[in-house]
Amino acid sequence: MPFANDMLQSYSRQSETLESNTTAVERSVAPTKVVTRFTYDIEKVMQLLRNRIVGQEEALNSIHSMLSFIRADIADSSRPLFVCLFLGPTGVGKTEIVRLLAEAINGNRESFCRVDMNTLSQEHYAASLTGSPPGYVGSKEGITILDKEKIEGMFSSPGIVLFDEIEKASSTVLQTLLNVFDNGMMTVASGQQTINFRNCIIVMTSNLAAREIQEYAKQKLKSQWYRLFGSSNSLSTKKTREIIDSELEKTFSPEFLNRIDEIVTFNWIDKVHLRDIISLEMRQLNLRLRKHRCEIHLDDSIVNFLLHTGYDKRYGARSLKRCIRKHVEMPLADFLLSGSWRNWHDGEISNSKLIVCYRDSKTLFLNEPVTAR
Repeated sequence: MPFANDMLQSYSRQSETLESNTTAVERSVAPTKVVTRFTYDIEKVMQLLRNRIVGQEEALNSIHSMLSFIRADIADSSRPLFVCLFLGPTGVGKTEIVRLLAEAINGNRESFCRVDMNTLSQEHYAASLTGSPPGYVGSKEGITILDKEKIEGMFSSPGIVLFDEIEKASSTVLQTLLNVFDNGMMTVASGQQTINFRNCIIVMTSNLAAREIQEYAKQKLKSQWYRLFGSSNSLSTKKTREIIDSELEKTFSPEFLNRIDEIVTFNWIDKVHLRDIISLEMRQLNLRLRKHRCEIHLDDSIVNFLLHTGYDKRYGARSLKRCIRKHVEMPLADFLLSGSWRNWHDGEISNSKLIVCYRDSKTLFLNEPVTAR
């Protein structure tokens, strides 16, 4: 059947031509979207961080790079997604960033596993992580302080674990973490449970070297030559890095440091950022005041007082927050419970604007009612 054979050969040639053309088109068209299992929006996460964290631009850039690396889904599948160490003085936002990451990625500020390492300062407390060894009380239960669900996360979102103040942990605890950083798995001592860290962001925080850097800066400022010719920055980046590296090598073993993907250094809170922190705190306070149908606005008198009284470089933003609580929030609580507030806030007023002033060593509240529309 020559006619049938000719038809089959013709169809075969047409099919080969079509396949070759399709392949050429596929090769010429670049992929428009990277296929990844993670669904969080990097820009939305960073927008939340930048709105709530002040004066830490370099640290936020490092966080952005970390989120991009994880979002691309190219991490080694036999290790945690990312292991980072946050270094810096107290009150600069290290722990707050972890809370905000949990809020942005998982929808809840508390959806991460936090371990305070100062509670694991003695060697026998290592059992709190891995459970009691065989033969000891509780060994069969496999009890651990780690939250397996929060660590392992979900297919579309990573888990988050925070080891706070890592330098205070015992060497036995650090050795346990060394194995986690290396292979991403932890087997509870009973052998009946395994915690998988391979879909997890591991964050450690530490105040290591902060005191040493501050002492060096003080000595440098006392130098006559520095006062005459020094720059506005108390320490160069190179010298800061040298002090940090020296303290890290004194505290941690080379094997431990070698398994950390990135060390992120946080800056001290500078005076130029204090107004931004005050504005941020007032926004948060006004959110909490919605149930009382009022909002507060700070007069220049109280702002200047807070700037002068609340700044302490050693304690960062926490010092300013304590000052706001003492001179704004606590007087505000007394005012809300007073008869004056009840007289102002009658049924015809949908909202009250409170102007906060500071006069004669007292916090005063002036009312500007806004009637309902």
